[in-house]
Amino acid sequence: MSKQIEKLEKFFWFYLILNPILDIVSGLYIQFVTHGDVYSSASVAPITPSLIIRMLVLLVMVGYIFLIRDWKSVKIAIPMGVAWALSVVSEFITFGGISIFIDVQYFAKFAYNVAVFFVYCRLMERAGMPREKVLDRFHQYIMASLFLLTVVIVVPYIFGAGHYTYADRFGYRGFRGFYYSGNDITGALMILFPIGTCYYLSIDRKTITKKKHLFCALPLAMTLLSMLMIGTKTAFLAIGVSIIGVIGYMLVRLVHRDTEALKRIVCIILLFVLLFALISGLATLIKGTGMGETLEITIQGFIDANNEDPNTLMFSGRLKKLAPQWEDYTGGGILTMLFGVGRGSQVETIEMDLCEVLIYYGIFGFLTMLWLYFKEGVGFLIRMFRHFSVLALGAFLSLGLCVAYLTIAGHVLFTVTSGFYFAVTLAYARYITKGDQIQ
Repeated sequence: MSKQIEKLEKFFWFYLILNPILDIVSGLYIQFVTHGDVYSSASVAPITPSLIIRMLVLLVMVGYIFLIRDWKSVKIAIPMGVAWALSVVSEFITFGGISIFIDVQYFAKFAYNVAVFFVYCRLMERAGMPREKVLDRFHQYIMASLFLLTVVIVVPYIFGAGHYTYADRFGYRGFRGFYYSGNDITGALMILFPIGTCYYLSIDRKTITKKKHLFCALPLAMTLLSMLMIGTKTAFLAIGVSIIGVIGYMLVRLVHRDTEALKRIVCIILLFVLLFALISGLATLIKGTGMGETLEITIQGFIDANNEDPNTLMFSGRLKKLAPQWEDYTGGGILTMLFGVGRGSQVETIEMDLCEVLIYYGIFGFLTMLWLYFKEGVGFLIRMFRHFSVLALGAFLSLGLCVAYLTIAGHVLFTVTSGFYFAVTLAYARYITKGDQIQ
């Protein structure tokens, strides 16, 4: 291994912990530098220093793939690039012009997540150390990421700093700290929580120490608390699904007279209750509002939304944005149906990732851009059911929640926050079930 490649691989390991810091910096930049004024038009996503850094990292990742001569990844990526180029051509022919900046920016975020998958597959496969050490290093970064991501929600909540998750006709509800998007941070926590929980359950009772218990249980308890604070429908659903999955595993272990899983779940619950009481008490003392009132207002908002329109609760108005874009897609005839209408032709995003891929990049783009995710997902499921493990359960819960989320609410395939963790989790799922063979 050349020294250049070795340095890059050390950087990519470090990047796992740098990524949540970038999300924090992005939120602080929007809050204190631009004061929320981050759009040059309704179509353009926020341009922050963090996004610029990630696009530079994308170039580094591409360089790494070529340095290690990963031609298989290159062959998979080329049709995706072709799909994007054809969508731009289709956009120009159909609408008489192109919005090249918007087109490039949007696809670059998709390409970033694909590159993340390729890089972290190879990073784990080429680690040059026993599988247990690779996984332990990976899990430590996951736990540290959860702590960093949640502390920037929990601490501002106490002092009344940061933003509401929702500010609409149903009131001011939820709390997302300084993060730009409640949906983005929900997606990230939703993906990491099951992995972190199942890692905690997987540690051998003979090797785990009190310090390790705290290192694992504290970030998980903080994540539960943060998801309640954020208060999105997806956050509540993710908590419910994760808890059901973990409790199911715990019951199976109890049938085999193994109480260790139960003890660790109780440890998380006790820390959660302690944090809930402590944070709620401090927040009430400092700003006059505690967790109970925050949750009550959030739940009432969901009830009001459900009473107004059944589609609001599930899709939050996304179907209204889908309708005109679907008309553009079908109205352009065979050209737009095959190659899409391009992202730049639309004023705003649909926020339903599968619909966006089909409409913006056409049938050709839908097949070429999603084939990798489909192939890896199905392959993981087959291998998981052949050789089940608690780590595979964590990956299964994370990926399952994420696929449901990107289908209904978006904010994954074209987002560098939750999209990063989705791609990393897919690489992790591949590694824990396939091993360190490069195929």
